[in-house]
Amino acid sequence: MRLIKVLILFTAIIILSFSSTIIQAQRKSVSNNIWGKKLLTTIPKYRIISDDTASIKELIYESVGYGDIPKTEVFAYYATPGSIHHNPSLDKQLPAIVFVHGGGGKAFREFAYLWANRGYAVIAMDLAGNGKDGKHLALGGPDQDPRKKFTNIDSPLNQQWVYHAVYNVALAHSLLLSFKEIDKNKTGITGISWGGFLTCISAGLDNRYKAAAPVYGCGYYFDTVGLNYRAALNKLSQPSAERWIKQYDPSNFIGQSKAKFLWITGAKDQHFNPSMFSRTYNEVLSQSIFRLIPDMPHGHYEGAKPEEIAAFMNHYLRNDPYHLPYFESINNNSNNITTTVNTIEPIIEATLCYTKDSTTKFEKRVWNTLPAHISNQTITAQLPEGVTLWMIDIKDAKGMIVSSKYFFNSSNSK
Repeated sequence: MRLIKVLILFTAIIILSFSSTIIQAQRKSVSNNIWGKKLLTTIPKYRIISDDTASIKELIYESVGYGDIPKTEVFAYYATPGSIHHNPSLDKQLPAIVFVHGGGGKAFREFAYLWANRGYAVIAMDLAGNGKDGKHLALGGPDQDPRKKFTNIDSPLNQQWVYHAVYNVALAHSLLLSFKEIDKNKTGITGISWGGFLTCISAGLDNRYKAAAPVYGCGYYFDTVGLNYRAALNKLSQPSAERWIKQYDPSNFIGQSKAKFLWITGAKDQHFNPSMFSRTYNEVLSQSIFRLIPDMPHGHYEGAKPEEIAAFMNHYLRNDPYHLPYFESINNNSNNITTTVNTIEPIIEATLCYTKDSTTKFEKRVWNTLPAHISNQTITAQLPEGVTLWMIDIKDAKGMIVSSKYFFNSSNSK
């Protein structure tokens, strides 16, 4: 009898495990690609609207219709090493970056220059239907009113901001790839805040990217701990909220990406908290690297500041032999933490970052630090009692700082 019960229990576990795997596989296999096959196959028509001698080109490219407008227009900056240095001979087999701004942002000329000065071709488009002067283009698409990003889910598809934004990012990438100076196998994408949200979707839908660096923005908007965006979804009817999640939440797409990822955010970020962020990066199958900064401010300039982004892209897109250090293994046995690090440069500093706070609002939590012990490529630390969330930071001899992923201790959370 006991053997029969064991066999029944074992069979039940197998069935449950199998069912869970099927459900998970079905969820990941559903592309929810409302944009269709043309998303990655259309090279948009464009025109240069700046002077030919301009170091940073201003251009307009065509996009999908908006309401009664059959075609919309998107303003963007385009720069290369050759254009900013007035030396066309520099523009051969260039790696390229698609730069995606966040809410309240625009096409940033300064970020186009930043990446061109690093040796990249870069396109930085406006996703609010505006031109260089910040005024709405005559044929511009929907603006980026934060409320409409959710409430227009019941409008026709071509009136929805996220639909247009994803399309406009993909078209910008296709336009880049059509230029003769671009190395077609060396393109990356980085975006800030809502641009990070779009980076996660785009990297999942568009496997032409080799590397991706979302800053702040992520998926799991329906996370119960993600109070800001969960509140926005709660204002919708249940069918509308479910439709928004199915169509637009990055968790539906990012697991399909083949790109390498660098994830950057603040642990106290009021828009994209550690619960949402960690659930999103856990969907990625490839090796991820993290830069998690407890007190990182939320903003475009703060989001573009970390030098680790350039080092990450240089390794994958410019064949730089240097790579950011990353954690190969982390053994959290009780409160004794042991990690092994893959690094080229020596690790010169290691820090345990933690909070004992279990308040619902992550942005209100107080973080503390303790030095961790370094022994070649092994890092050890002692976790204090009562810690609810922690990670380890390491700095190498080049000054680059990376983090482990977040570790949640639910036994110490309320």
